[in-house]
Amino acid sequence: MGDFFSSVDVQELMAFAERHTLMVFVFFAVLCGLIYLQVRIMLANLKKLNINMANVMINHENGIYVDVRPANLFSQGHIAGSINIVLLDVKQGKLHRIDSYKDKPVIIVGKDKMDSDCFNAGVSLKKQGYTKVYLLEGGISQWAMENLPLSTKN
Repeated sequence: MGDFFSSVDVQELMAFAERHTLMVFVFFAVLCGLIYLQVRIMLANLKKLNINMANVMINHENGIYVDVRPANLFSQGHIAGSINIVLLDVKQGKLHRIDSYKDKPVIIVGKDKMDSDCFNAGVSLKKQGYTKVYLLEGGISQWAMENLPLSTKN
């Protein structure tokens, strides 16, 4: 068996890196970016709720859905009773419509499970003193995929 990396293997890796400098640089840049995002997600301590758990929190703990999608998408269909507050307003502290929910469940709804606005809004709400902030797993697309009702009333 021998060593994990022999001196020949290291020499081959170095030669590869010299021939493909840009590719190696891009690889390490992407790797660093992924590590940064993962650390940020872990430090944010935001929990995701599936639709059933979210509805339980809304009904039994008087929580609220906050939809962070743009107003035009919100008006095309949203969870009944949800409030539309876009990410910019959340970051600027324009939260008068949900001031009374600082110690109640606030469930952030985005477009889908990869919606960065949803994550960023959750982080911002926690920084502004909201204690029970959650992300709706799968966002509004998961809600629609499960054939749950969407409202177009504002």
